[in-house]
Amino acid sequence: MKNYILTFLAIFLVAGISAQTVLSCHDIQYTTDPTGNSPYYTQTVTVQGIVTHIIPNSAFYIADAEGGEWSGLYVYHRNTSNVVSIGDLVKLTGTVDEYFNLTEFTNVSAYEIISQGNPLPPFLELSTADMPSGTNHPENEKYEGVLVRFQDVTIKSTPDSYGQFLITDTSNVWAMVDNGLYAIPASSIIVGESWYIIQGIVDFHSSAGFKLNPRNASDMIKQDTIENSIIKIVRTDPTTEPTLNSDVSMNLISTKIKSDWGVMSYSVTFKVNPTKLIFSGLDIDSTLTHEMPEFHISAAGDTISWTYFSQDGIIYPDNDALLIKILVRPLVYGENIIDLVSFKYNETEVNNLIDGSVIVKVPKKIAYLNIGKQGDKKNIFNPEMGEEIIISYGTCTGYLSKAVIRIYDAQGRLVYTPVHTNITSATGIQEFKWNGRDANLKLVPPGLYYCHLEVTDRSSGGKDNTVQPIVIKSALK
Repeated sequence: MKNYILTFLAIFLVAGISAQTVLSCHDIQYTTDPTGNSPYYTQTVTVQGIVTHIIPNSAFYIADAEGGEWSGLYVYHRNTSNVVSIGDLVKLTGTVDEYFNLTEFTNVSAYEIISQGNPLPPFLELSTADMPSGTNHPENEKYEGVLVRFQDVTIKSTPDSYGQFLITDTSNVWAMVDNGLYAIPASSIIVGESWYIIQGIVDFHSSAGFKLNPRNASDMIKQDTIENSIIKIVRTDPTTEPTLNSDVSMNLISTKIKSDWGVMSYSVTFKVNPTKLIFSGLDIDSTLTHEMPEFHISAAGDTISWTYFSQDGIIYPDNDALLIKILVRPLVYGENIIDLVSFKYNETEVNNLIDGSVIVKVPKKIAYLNIGKQGDKKNIFNPEMGEEIIISYGTCTGYLSKAVIRIYDAQGRLVYTPVHTNITSATGIQEFKWNGRDANLKLVPPGLYYCHLEVTDRSSGGKDNTVQPIVIKSALK
């Protein structure tokens, strides 16, 4: 009877999340209550938004795709913070709470990752006069949890003991910046110095009021110079899920390109793991690259580079300048990284590079297993030489699953059970590196072994299995 009840509850949680009305962050945050309390305070609701920042083992922020006032929400839930990624579109069921007047979403009872790799909402560009510092400004409530950007500001105070400092723009009204999400080097904050951009997420504390929290070093740009541009790789169409062996289009995007920089060319180099992701080509349609550049691929297929020269110069006065589209083809399930190694405008290196990723989910409830070495599809390795074999395993997302990996020798004897765990990855795929040792940490003899994966649906008890060989070779004498 107990197992029946637990099964029923698990099914109810997964099914129930899609049956409820789905709210936006704006729905939860927008209020006319002078206390700032959400109209859904104490209620259990379902909300949907894009993950904009993660505090590992603690919490994360989500926001509505269109951004704007009232568009952000703080989610306080450790377990869920460890399975989501920035750019995930998530659906959460939980409780709306007010923690010392900070609206937060907590007690998450169900979650669903709808899609991944989504572009983040646009920053809400404000004057410091729009969000004045101090505790007596309830009108700032509409910025709580929102991505906000201040531009062309001056430092008005050094960081206090809590890492908080004051800034202003031409309005001469002061706003507060905090180091709650990123350890801003105190030595870099000098009174009287000017900064081109300070941006981040707004939070609230009853003793200090509303404060802007940069998320990382890229959220603080001191000078509007060519080397401080931000170059990133994002999916062209985040609404369509990538599939195996099909091309995925990725946008190479830059912040604005000013005319006085005199940009006549750009050069880019990125790397992929060709056993997981291959480069298919480039697409210049509707981009700032008007002629197809000649690209170069390394012999190993892991490094791609090109330089584009423009006769008329490259100018784009706004952010999100689309330079070119990169076509890649995923070969395996899971997350496949596009490592942006270097980027230059003319001969000037750009400092802020953000890698891209292509995530391919297992489409159904099957046991998925992929074995190989780093950068090598072969399932052969030599532990005596310090080599390891990478065992990728998993299943589709959206249900409670457990994985057990057992390694047998050629006679069918159990050698090692390296994995016995719940699958908690947001992609449904997890990895284990086997060093060729058994349960007693002894190297197993050279020969043929079999890696057996069993995936169990924790709700229904259903199982799926798969097996692949592993060859351990010996060093030449």
